[in-house]
Amino acid sequence: MSNYNFKLDLSKFNGFGKITLQGKSGQAKRCAVIPLEDNNVFEGEKGTYLDLVCFETPDSEYGSHLVTISKTKEEQEQEKKTGERIRKPIVGNLKPFGTQAAEEEEYTRPAAPAPSGKGKAQYTNENLNKDDNDQLPF
Repeated sequence: MSNYNFKLDLSKFNGFGKITLQGKSGQAKRCAVIPLEDNNVFEGEKGTYLDLVCFETPDSEYGSHLVTISKTKEEQEQEKKTGERIRKPIVGNLKPFGTQAAEEEEYTRPAAPAPSGKGKAQYTNENLNKDDNDQLPF
């Protein structure tokens, strides 16, 4: 399993803008604005969502996957009718991290610490020497 760094370029979204808003405290903050309807953002019962799609790009210098906004059902139907592909903007990419180091890392069993005072839990090597085909519980 790989871990990924995910970068999202908000400026690639349709109608993206930046504004400065002043709150009740008087403090001004810069904000990003993305029109919901123009970017297929939808509001559900538990939140506001954006469907994204990741495509594998093994030979890309930018990462292992590119990220685009998913197509609506209407856009998919239009593609079927016309035969023309609707292109969505590339809004980000994924880059794996830590995978090579994890594959090359050699694991060893830690040494048991010296026994300490009464009533404290003791570390044991019990069951760590069983081979059982090296199947780990995780």
